[in-house]
Amino acid sequence: MIYNNITKNIYSDEWYTSRATVESMLDIFPCNPQDAVLCPFDSEKSQFVKVLQERGHKVIYGIRDFLEREREPYSFDCIYTNPPFSIKTDVIERCIATGKKCTLVLPLNSLGGVKRHAQYKKTNLFVYVPTRRIAFYDEQGIKRKGASFHSIFLQVNAGRN
Repeated sequence: MIYNNITKNIYSDEWYTSRATVESMLDIFPCNPQDAVLCPFDSEKSQFVKVLQERGHKVIYGIRDFLEREREPYSFDCIYTNPPFSIKTDVIERCIATGKKCTLVLPLNSLGGVKRHAQYKKTNLFVYVPTRRIAFYDEQGIKRKGASFHSIFLQVNAGRN
């Protein structure tokens, strides 16, 4: 049996983001050129890490205990990532708690839910809905069959402009 590295689920909800999606996300919700960017669920193979580094950012990645930390032991200015969907509510809550600008790729239905609505009241919320469904990839870089859901780019901005 194979378990997901982050969520310890039997199934894999690690859907990797394409370079085109990351570039689009950064064009719509850019970060400042000098910003240090946290990509907590990403590895050195992640398109988030690669594109952000190519754009000159210091990128912190591979954080396996992101949800358990009360404070981060390193300095960062913003977060960009595609978190495992099965823990999206916890990730949104943790992102808001950091007090930093956080931009996430999430399923469209992430906008709903009683707990998430309570979280969203604590922050400024910006949403972009891509025209088409996003193509995701598996761990081997093979394009998954079409996503059965629409995705959004969600930015939570805890008082930062």
